[in-house]
Amino acid sequence: MSDMWPEQPVETPHDRAERELRWVGVDLDKTLAKNTDFPDFDLLEPIDGAREAMEKLHREGWKLIIYTARPWHDYEKIENWLLKYNIPHRRIVCGKLFVKYMIDDRNIEFRGDWEEVLNKIKE
Repeated sequence: MSDMWPEQPVETPHDRAERELRWVGVDLDKTLAKNTDFPDFDLLEPIDGAREAMEKLHREGWKLIIYTARPWHDYEKIENWLLKYNIPHRRIVCGKLFVKYMIDDRNIEFRGDWEEVLNKIKE
């Protein structure tokens, strides 16, 4: 190729899939919901700003998956809580790995501030 026309990067199928990926996974306990902690983990009210952040993501076209380490027999309790507080979601996934730390290349750490999270989500 000549110096006059710089080579353009070629978009691969993986690049396109990455650009078009519109799913966001959001943890339930202590990210979306306050709870009573061990041993019952009863769901209380939403974390400050959580509902508004989820509504904003939903309006922007993100598909929201609520995931939790809770067992599948808590599914109905989780669904009812999400409906009670009008928290948009596409899917609920129970039984995530119960680990002390999750190391992941797509992580956004929740530190109690939903505005910080929204600022980190890039189009």
